[in-house]
Amino acid sequence: MGATVRAWAMSMLAPLSVAAADLVGKVMPPYPAGLDELGGSCVSDSADPAHVCDYSIGVLAAPAPGTGGEPVPRFVVAGQFAGRDGDRAQWRITDALPYPAGRSGYYLQFGTCRVNGRDDPRVAAIVRQHDTSTEWLEDVAWAGRLRLPDGRFDVLEARTVDCVNEAYYGL
Repeated sequence: MGATVRAWAMSMLAPLSVAAADLVGKVMPPYPAGLDELGGSCVSDSADPAHVCDYSIGVLAAPAPGTGGEPVPRFVVAGQFAGRDGDRAQWRITDALPYPAGRSGYYLQFGTCRVNGRDDPRVAAIVRQHDTSTEWLEDVAWAGRLRLPDGRFDVLEARTVDCVNEAYYGL
């Protein structure tokens, strides 16, 4: 990935108290103070079911400000399976990018996106679901493809990515 694309991606992101670079190489959970997992999904470069969760893409969030609020997404992370702590999988973080700031109504979607009209299960995108009458979501704030086996994100041009609209009702 070009330095220009990564610099552009970083320029749209808000300053954070924990730097993305501080997360890379750490095994989680446990997560750094003030962060917890908001969600994630398994990714693989193998057709073997035993390797379906060799890698993951997820979101780390800060607790909701005040009572009854929503957690605040802070990072999009990639990880490689590092073992278990009881029933909980642990991941060695291989890449971390700050979550784009100021994107109310957007969420991370993975495994159901396309690049230039071609399905790509390694793509993660921050999309806005605002219309139930369209099959594909095109309002993409950020998109990246997980490069395996190194577990790093290649930032994609958002305009080339669309994702399945899970709220689409069809006709």
